[in-house]
Amino acid sequence: MKRIVFFFAFIFLLIFPSGAFAQTSSSYSIESFHAKIDIEKDTSLIVEETIKVNFPGEKHGIFRIIPVIYSVGGKTVRANLKLVSVVDETGTPYIYEISRYNQSEKIKIGDPAKTITGDHTYVITYVMSHVLLEFPENAELYWNVTGSEWDVGISNSTAVVNSPHALIKEVGCFAGDVESGEENCETKFTDNVAEFAATEILGLEKDFTIVVAFDKQNFVFPGTIERIGKLISDNWGYVVSLLPLLAMVYIWFKKGRDKQGLTENVYTKPDKKKTKTVPLFAHKHLPMVYYPIEGLTPSEVGTIIDERVHTSDVVAEIVELARLGFIKIKKTETKAILSKKIDYTLEDLKKDTKDLRDYQKYLLEKLFEKADADNMVKISSLKNFYTHLAEFKKKLYEHLSKTEIFDGNPEKARMKWIAMFMLIAFTGQFLTFVFSIQTYNFTPLVFSLLAIPLGIILGNSMPRRTARGYSLYRQTIGLRFYLKKGKWRHEIAEKKLFIEEILPLAIALGVVKELTKHMKELNVKPPDYFAGVTTSAFYSDIKSFSTSTASSIGVGAPSGRSSWSGGSGFSGGGSSGGGFGGGGGGSW
Repeated sequence: MKRIVFFFAFIFLLIFPSGAFAQTSSSYSIESFHAKIDIEKDTSLIVEETIKVNFPGEKHGIFRIIPVIYSVGGKTVRANLKLVSVVDETGTPYIYEISRYNQSEKIKIGDPAKTITGDHTYVITYVMSHVLLEFPENAELYWNVTGSEWDVGISNSTAVVNSPHALIKEVGCFAGDVESGEENCETKFTDNVAEFAATEILGLEKDFTIVVAFDKQNFVFPGTIERIGKLISDNWGYVVSLLPLLAMVYIWFKKGRDKQGLTENVYTKPDKKKTKTVPLFAHKHLPMVYYPIEGLTPSEVGTIIDERVHTSDVVAEIVELARLGFIKIKKTETKAILSKKIDYTLEDLKKDTKDLRDYQKYLLEKLFEKADADNMVKISSLKNFYTHLAEFKKKLYEHLSKTEIFDGNPEKARMKWIAMFMLIAFTGQFLTFVFSIQTYNFTPLVFSLLAIPLGIILGNSMPRRTARGYSLYRQTIGLRFYLKKGKWRHEIAEKKLFIEEILPLAIALGVVKELTKHMKELNVKPPDYFAGVTTSAFYSDIKSFSTSTASSIGVGAPSGRSSWSGGSGFSGGGSSGGGFGGGGGGSW
């Protein structure tokens, strides 16, 4: 029989946990909670809470948690709380200490060296500012009287609002489960006094919220400057979250935009002393360019157009070296069981390299670093060439900086500004995180995370073309456009020679498909420096060469949380648990 009793007792405890008996088994109870709120002319509130408590067992006293940080319309509002006094019903002061508790202030009342029992009354008086809301038609107090974070229920909850300076226009109240909208309460009001009472016991996680609308004419709300200052001080997390991005926008605006000459002529070298910044929304005409741009190699053209060295620029430079007679490119086919294996052989023609640029010499040297006895190397054997790409890029960037096409090394500019942005951004994120933890407002933290990719994009845009570089850039844009459109077919007489010169540039500019299509239509033979290819299949051959080369050289081997939201309590937006005030408390 005892086993059966214990079994059912165990099941009962599982179904009804100990929290269900919190009120009856607790070592204290709240008999009544009354709040008297006086609205001052300067919109501050004088709040007097009278809490009557019974302690069957020994306790030191109670603690009261009052929120001071709220979220109103997506913005953080910090209410200023000034504790005036903590006394009993006769005016005798209690010992207390006040401390910060998350978004709230915690008032711990009682003598730590002494315990008490029986009935005790606590009268807590404090001043609260920045919680009376101003709307176009009225002023509104949206106030959570009790809060829902008490560890016992409240038998009797009432409130009275005195408004000696402004007429009361409308009242409302909510009592029941948090955010339920239940109206288990009653109200009555005159011109200057509003009274409220909950009509049921407030059990655990239930609270009592009141709403009062006033004629705002006689209130003195903060001025514009004070409001802006308050808004910024309460919401500094938003400022900090966006500050790194705003700083990056400013830096890009000042130091990242290209320069241009004072005239629109892109074919003459601009005067370095007479330049201006390219306007943000400039609509420039498209230069008519059909020929290779004098003084520029394919890899330089490819870098000028997007401020980066891509693998396609390296491929284009290899083809350029073939055009200049330094190497020979030959297509080779090896029969397999079910198909043919295609490869490409590069032959070093041992031509004097004194007229080549440093990066071209470096490229030629590293391509044939492991050449055979016949000075030949297969593209498929260049699997470790990627280790030389960084140095090739460095030499190319240095050349473009030295020849005053870019204002400094583009890669160094990117790295410098991205590193600086990330340092500022991480500092900003840390401060924003602190703000979010303090206020439980995580929107600024989201903003700071979203700002990072935007800041990196701006950092990548920091390389600046000089006035000369910008003129060459515009010529490059024109050349790409007219190559793609095939205008050269009508303008160029010696088409085979033109194709030999323009093919490396077409690779760098990404218009090989269009160029080879027009070659096929005009029956122009492929360049002599490409052996083993035909006109009819030239596009597939050049595409195969570019893909194979790029593949080989471009890759390497393997709480105190209760009513902490403000807003309006009218217009269907009210509920118990909403508004300012709230919080909770307990005994100790």
